Amino acid sequence: MTRSPRLLLLPLLPVVALLAALGVACGDDGTAESPEPVAGASIESIETEDGLRLDARLFAVGPSDAPDRLVIFLHMYPADQSSWYDLAREIQVEGAASALTLDFRGYGASEGDRNVAQIDRDVRAALAFARDRVYRSVALVGASMGGTAAIIVAAEEPLAGVITLSAPVRFRGLDAGSAVVRVAAPLAVMAARGDRSAVESLETFAERAALDDRHWLLFDGDAHGTDLLTAAHGGEVRARLLELLGELWAP
Repeated sequence: MTRSPRLLLLPLLPVVALLAALGVACGDDGTAESPEPVAGASIESIETEDGLRLDARLFAVGPSDAPDRLVIFLHMYPADQSSWYDLAREIQVEGAASALTLDFRGYGASEGDRNVAQIDRDVRAALAFARDRVYRSVALVGASMGGTAAIIVAAEEPLAGVITLSAPVRFRGLDAGSAVVRVAAPLAVMAARGDRSAVESLETFAERAALDDRHWLLFDGDAHGTDLLTAAHGGEVRARLLELLGELWAP
């Protein structure tokens, strides 16, 4: 008599734990995500200091345009890099700079767990990637937690500039309260008037960094982070953000 092969049935939780241990990023339904192509962008992999691989998209301009300028866009919680694609592509088309988006650890197809307190390491990895690609002038644009991480890193790294949208002073282990006074690069902070906690953080940053009134901006509504770009006053927010980026590289 022929015996059927015995099947090894693994419980679901150990399988998920194994994937996590191997650094496989999972979506909200527990399935691993794969990098998805985006029009006009190349798929990139960025390695962090602690050995994780982050999924990124590089919207590069032609070599005759602005080969040494790069804007790195940092997403908010709980969004991902796709929230920046439209603006990154717009900057690419204008040709003033290339643009890089990335998913923080544990988001999208990036490896690791969603540990907000560690995302400043992801920003530093993105800067190392930029230098390897010979981008000599780099600006950070961060939404909410991405803005907080940007300020923390900017306190230690030479940058062309930093722009934040609704960045909190503190969030889940990130604390930019003392870092902001050490930011040497041009800094601009934005928030919606109805987003009270973001306004309080904006006022703290503006006071500690001694920002002039051109570099702390309040808009109508209560949208938060990258939602500011698609809210009722999104056109105004987008125009001001692009204007600030243009000032960084003005002749």
